[in-house]
Amino acid sequence: MYTCYLGLGSNLGNRGEALRSALRRIYTLPKTTLHEVSPFYQTAPWGNVDQEAFLNAVACITTELSPETLLSRCQEIESALGRDRTKEVHWGPRTIDIDILLVKGIRRTTDPILPHPYMKERAFVLQPLFDIAPHIVIDGDPIEKILTRLSTEGVRPAAEVAEPFPLSMVASIDAEGGLGFQGELLEHNQEDMAHFRRLTMGGAVIMGRRTMESLPGGAPLVGRTNIVLSRTLAARPGFTVVKDMEELWRELGAFRAANSEGRLWCIGGGKTYESLLPYTGEVYRTRLKETYRADVFFPPLTGFSLVSSRRGKDCIYEYYSREKA
Repeated sequence: MYTCYLGLGSNLGNRGEALRSALRRIYTLPKTTLHEVSPFYQTAPWGNVDQEAFLNAVACITTELSPETLLSRCQEIESALGRDRTKEVHWGPRTIDIDILLVKGIRRTTDPILPHPYMKERAFVLQPLFDIAPHIVIDGDPIEKILTRLSTEGVRPAAEVAEPFPLSMVASIDAEGGLGFQGELLEHNQEDMAHFRRLTMGGAVIMGRRTMESLPGGAPLVGRTNIVLSRTLAARPGFTVVKDMEELWRELGAFRAANSEGRLWCIGGGKTYESLLPYTGEVYRTRLKETYRADVFFPPLTGFSLVSSRRGKDCIYEYYSREKA
């Protein structure tokens, strides 16, 4: 088992989602565990400076894969996300770039060369690496000492969400997975509503249009940042309306930049749960005692495991976490 650090970068398209998508695929690599991801940094281009700014990050993994196999898998991820090496300019624009920076205990002079031959010259690599591995030593030099020799002027924190699965979900369902009927909750359970309030207070809550319209008085939830994902909804006081996923990630990035500990919650309805489930790491699901007539249902939790379950007075509280493939 090796500890390995990967450098990721993108300066084409939706750069933040390109990095998160790469991280989600790294998460699913066989015999590999994704442990930590640095904050994302916006960085000036290096080498070929006549191009757009990059987003960069560093991830720490442990893996049983050999460096050669890991390199091959990283290149497969790049290809799946649209990178075509045959059409690239050297040190030019990238949809996604994944470099093996370091593998603890391994030095190589053949591809992949380890440590990465340019990493000690690149502040955009060393700064995020320092964030998650401040005591690491590269070729006998502490990383902190190397950083003092480099200019970090073009490397600044980005208002982005860095986790591959940053969202949490909270939902209340009946025995058949029903969520609601004709735009209303199946049951107004006071115990569960208090549970919902405790979980989401201080966070950002993401909802669809019908969920917004079902809120008491159509008013935003107090003490939370209310975000509505809708292509057709006009502006509403107290709500931030986003038209698509790219706008959503920009708003969540701005929220996280201002609230580093703030959690990101999806609260419904059915289509919103379904569309955001691929970006979700944990699900808090309340099971009601009764079965109701429903026209909206919670999506199957494929790829999640039940971690805990406890009985409340009138319901059962379940907690699910994303599985490692």
